[in-house]
Amino acid sequence: MLAFLLLPVLTCGFFICYYSLPHFYKLHRYEGQQLYLKSAWLGLQCLFFALLVVAFLNAYVPPSIFGIPLDIYSFVVKLTSAIAIKKSSAIELTWLFLIATTMHAIAYIRVWVTNWAMNQFQEKEGVDPKIKLMSDVLSDSPLDSELLYSYINDQSVLIALSNRKVYVGQVVSMGEPNESEGMDQEISILPHISGYRDKDNLTVNFTTQYESIDTDVEIKVTIRQELIESVSRFDFDVYQQFLERKKEFIDKPARVPFSKR
Repeated sequence: MLAFLLLPVLTCGFFICYYSLPHFYKLHRYEGQQLYLKSAWLGLQCLFFALLVVAFLNAYVPPSIFGIPLDIYSFVVKLTSAIAIKKSSAIELTWLFLIATTMHAIAYIRVWVTNWAMNQFQEKEGVDPKIKLMSDVLSDSPLDSELLYSYINDQSVLIALSNRKVYVGQVVSMGEPNESEGMDQEISILPHISGYRDKDNLTVNFTTQYESIDTDVEIKVTIRQELIESVSRFDFDVYQQFLERKKEFIDKPARVPFSKR
């Protein structure tokens, strides 16, 4: 009997993984057998609660209330008797049907309650619940955390790519996760300035200032994260101070210490 419940267990588990936002945002971390095991574990939880619910209803719910029939078990037995050869087979099919139906109902309620709670969090805190989920998922990577910080706080960051291209701008999109990739595999930025690193001394040379371009079209740049070598927060005032210090250092004559013999 339990072997026939394997399919409902997996379908309930996959349903929770794909439609419950907290699980969906972590779905890309599970590959192959890990995804099946995660789905099976969630489905087994639904099976456990379904068994409790079915046992409770069978033991305590009366056959009828105010003339309204509530004996679902007998009703399903009559239906399954038409397709079952033996009465024992009809009883087994009835229990399988009731348990499987209850499992799917529990999975649906669990997803609905989870997403409803996240919407309530958004109304109460005024924060998109997806940002909280992204923060939980990306908190274990310093690079991801910097990108998320720019996305949430409209903070400018300096992004250096493997082809020596450099962008300074704000992260405006971190994409949506899927089964195999996280939400930050591709990012979109609103660039302020861009340039390149010198091939010899790796100093940054800015060549393009996007804010000076007079256009009604919002300029965005999409970057694959695999091309990003480094990310750092960027402050224009601090950058100006670095330029002034650099100029002073270049203009100031170098002093070479020596000892008298």
